[in-house]
Formats: sequence, C-alpha cells, structure tokens
Amino acid sequence: MEKVTITFAGGDSIEAEKNGGSFIVDEPFEEKDLSEVTIEGVEETTVLHDAELIECASVDGRYWFTLREITEAEAEAVQLRADVDYLLAITE
Repeated sequence: MEKVTITFAGGDSIEAEKNGGSFIVDEPFEEKDLSEVTIEGVEETTVLHDAELIECASVDGRYWFTLREITEAEAEAVQLRADVDYLLAITE
C-alpha cells in the first residue's frame, strides 16, 4: 500500500496508508479543519476544498476512512438550511 501524508487546513498532518479510495491509520483522530485538505503521495498530490470525512470501518484495530469534496450544490444547501434555521430562531 502507498504511504500518504494528509495535511489539514490548520497545518496538522497525519501519515496514512492508501488502499484504493480509502485511507488507513492506526487510531482514529480528532476532527480536523477540513476546509482544505492536501493529500500527498508518491505519484500525485490532491487538494480537496470543503472536504467531508467519511468513516468506513475499524478493522483489526485500525481505522479506515475516506475524504470527499463537498460539491457547490451541497454547500449551498447547507448554507440555505443554516439561513432558514437562523430565521426560525429569531422569529420565535
């Protein structure tokens, strides 16, 4: 498996093994700033903006996860929901 370095927007980074589209670390980690995530491997570097952490499994004491970039439409829907919730809160 390929070794990668995943660097989060806050500057924190972790070392992981890449297996297909999943990443494997020895232990789960605390949520990081996912506004920009850089994944550096041997052959390529990928930058994700507004990423989402998807927990896959915990197998043999190791933690499997993947990261995906949130689409613009999803980000707009989240913002719209936040705006509606805010308006509901101030009208109560």
